[in-house]
Amino acid sequence: MKKNILIAICLLLGTFIHSQETHYINAGMYYYEPSELTINQGDIVVWLNEEGYHDVNGETNSLDGLPFNNPESFDSPATGDIGEIYTHTFNITGTYNYDCSVGNHAAQGMVGQIIVNPISNNSSSALLLTELTDPQNSSDAGR
Repeated sequence: MKKNILIAICLLLGTFIHSQETHYINAGMYYYEPSELTINQGDIVVWLNEEGYHDVNGETNSLDGLPFNNPESFDSPATGDIGEIYTHTFNITGTYNYDCSVGNHAAQGMVGQIIVNPISNNSSSALLLTELTDPQNSSDAGR
């Protein structure tokens, strides 16, 4: 009985354990660097202003006026302050497009894309389950 409870707890923990990472995107005169970024669900992205007056616009494409149709919208006020422009936690998987809606910055190339991949703990949960139910077949058996 104790073994079954332990297995259930480990499976639940394996589902929720994810090391959330913080990623940084630098913004300057007509650029976001990196302009393309792939992250995991639940990760945080921080946009940092190196120079100029910028925002982070994930709602409406500044080039054609159409919605980006991102899995969720995000938008920051424009700022000329050096340092953090905006921070967003990406909890929904998918592809996100964004631009700087200040002046003609998007037309000058200040656009970006973030791909958010789902978290997959299946392999680590399966390994843990194997080790709990069959210790002799464990990766550290015989130590």
